[in-house]
Amino acid sequence: MQTHTRLHPLIAGAMLLALGAVALPSVASAHNISETATVGRYTITLKVLPAESFTGFNAQMIPDSGAAPYLLNGDDGPNHHLVAFVTRNGKTVEHARVAISFINDPAAGGQWTKLPVVRMHVAGRGLATTHYGNNVALSPGVYGVRVSVNGSAPASFRFTVGR
Repeated sequence: MQTHTRLHPLIAGAMLLALGAVALPSVASAHNISETATVGRYTITLKVLPAESFTGFNAQMIPDSGAAPYLLNGDDGPNHHLVAFVTRNGKTVEHARVAISFINDPAAGGQWTKLPVVRMHVAGRGLATTHYGNNVALSPGVYGVRVSVNGSAPASFRFTVGR
């Protein structure tokens, strides 16, 4: 029987990638961010994605209710899609009052910004993909986000938007 004392290069590379994913903060421009927290009866998954379209033949999102979506061609130039997926007992919550606020550089203090929340679902995929949020313009930096559902205590998240 032969014993190997060296790691196979593919296994070693996979291990380095896994360690890097744990050690490095979430950076929005490098990849999509997804963080999950449980508050009361709800599990909230915050996602920070590239801005998505709500209009036209190739619309990615279908707004169901709530605030007006920030459109890709809007004056404020949204560059991210900041959304919360809400589940209860493993099932999508299709009708909820969701409040989302965010702050750039939470350590420095400052004002929290309320995000006008749109209830939406992925075009062609139905209400099982219901989520809440909006497109938003985020400059590089560290952000804090608070999400509350139906008046619950807020779930808190933190992520970094890269260049």
